[in-house]
Amino acid sequence: MLLALGTLLAVGAASGTEIFIHRPGINEVPLTLAKKLIVHGEVFINRLSPSTFPSYNDLSGPADVWNFGFQNYFPITKTTTLMAQLVTHDDGEQRTKFDWHFHLRQAIVDNLVVIIGHDSDHDSEHTSLLQEKPFYTNRNYIGVGIPVEGRNFYIEPFTWFFHHSNQRAHLDLSGERLRQEYGLRASVWAREGISAHAQAVFQTVSIFSLGQAFMGELIIRLRLASWLELSIGGSVWTDIKLSTMGVKQSFHKISWGVAIPF
Repeated sequence: MLLALGTLLAVGAASGTEIFIHRPGINEVPLTLAKKLIVHGEVFINRLSPSTFPSYNDLSGPADVWNFGFQNYFPITKTTTLMAQLVTHDDGEQRTKFDWHFHLRQAIVDNLVVIIGHDSDHDSEHTSLLQEKPFYTNRNYIGVGIPVEGRNFYIEPFTWFFHHSNQRAHLDLSGERLRQEYGLRASVWAREGISAHAQAVFQTVSIFSLGQAFMGELIIRLRLASWLELSIGGSVWTDIKLSTMGVKQSFHKISWGVAIPF
């Protein structure tokens, strides 16, 4: 299965989409039962080498060298979870950008969840421009997921629709604004403390079409202790079709790092 996931993603978190790490059992003691706030998540830091992902929202600048940040899960009820994630970008000399991701997951019935989310990516030491106006990625969406979880695996096809997004269809920021993303998330675990987490996302300006761009991510984790994991992963963000400017771009990165789960 790992080989199949790796093959799928060879064409892995990219700008605008949260890093996917699945933590089983985060809703075991929700806020409504514990009568106190319980937070699960992790702090992570990754060295990117090699990397061609650009620093800024206008997809210019030097390549990313470091990513670090955190993700937190807030179990509200047995069927409701709020996720918050921060990813910062560093070119080796300064912090260049930081990305916020939030989503609320509400289980409706078994194997069906409603997802409401918000993403925003902000430059730190730079002002990106689009059509001569300041630009940062800002997206609100609502969608559904179909999670299936077993003893040592998790898989979730999903789709969401943007009721607001200023993100463009191609990597040169040409084309129309995105209207939908759809894809697949999956995780597998081994007894030796090894886990793999993958996602594939298609971006489209026309509902349920093949799409104009693709993002893929694969992260492998090795648990050294209950509070420390080694991490290696890869990400790709690529145009599927030629842009309106007649170009086809692609970014990639390999990440090496650690995570401190809690």
